[in-house]
Amino acid sequence: MSAAPQRIKIYQRQALPDMVKLDVSKLGRPWHKLPKLMNDSFDILDSRLSIYFLKKLRVNVALKSMSFAIDQHYKNTQLFSTSFGSIAFSIERALLLQILHDYYGLGKESRHKSLDIDQPVTKTEDRLKNKIGLDLTRLLIDETMFGQDIEIKSDNTTVINQWSWCVTFMLEGYEEGSFTLLFDNAHVDQMLATLRSPAHDPHTRRQTSPTQSQIERLFYSMPLKFSGHVTSLNLTVAQLAKIKPGDIIPANINENIPVYIGKEQIFDAKIAEDRGKLLLCEFNDRTIEKHYE
Repeated sequence: MSAAPQRIKIYQRQALPDMVKLDVSKLGRPWHKLPKLMNDSFDILDSRLSIYFLKKLRVNVALKSMSFAIDQHYKNTQLFSTSFGSIAFSIERALLLQILHDYYGLGKESRHKSLDIDQPVTKTEDRLKNKIGLDLTRLLIDETMFGQDIEIKSDNTTVINQWSWCVTFMLEGYEEGSFTLLFDNAHVDQMLATLRSPAHDPHTRRQTSPTQSQIERLFYSMPLKFSGHVTSLNLTVAQLAKIKPGDIIPANINENIPVYIGKEQIFDAKIAEDRGKLLLCEFNDRTIEKHYE
């Protein structure tokens, strides 16, 4: 009897499923589990990034996705040192220029020019790159990845172009560009050791209730969205039909405007203008205190 023919499935390059290619030196080490270490903290990382960009730039940003790669070659990265070795930060210039625009509140007229990636790198752009590189690296790397707190310091003496593993972050709120964290072999070894620890072993891990401090930390890191009712105007259908592009509609803005979380009014606030943006300030609590006899 002849053996049944074997079938081989051929993929187009663009339809190739996500795979991690390992060389001989990586056999027997669970490199394929490293993405799970990051994906398990996706919501926490999303919350940290949202709060950071909201506080620093007054921009609503969310973590869109993360992608992972091994044995990557990067030049001109921002290097940092830890007790384990070296890590690095790299950001695409298209994203950096968008952040630069928001950081300095450039006008709409200069936005197109500010996003020209062919223009020479300015000292202002370089300073901002160093600042957010250190901020985002310290923000996203914590004891969850390495099993202990690590101190991150700037390193201007070491030169590394080849990195063992990297994580690329895509942000929802910026049209293009991404930034990447890169790790040397010593950091990868520590992450793999963290995965092998009993706390990450599904057979030995036990369900424990979060402590009071953990609950408070999660609660206070939850992002909230405020909405303010600036003004309203009563118009008839006939008046509405006569409105054309370029028309100016007069409206009075109240001195104090109501501020809502969801549908519940929580504050009264005033409006201030800063660098062409309207901001809420001078919040007054509007929660009605109930008295019981």
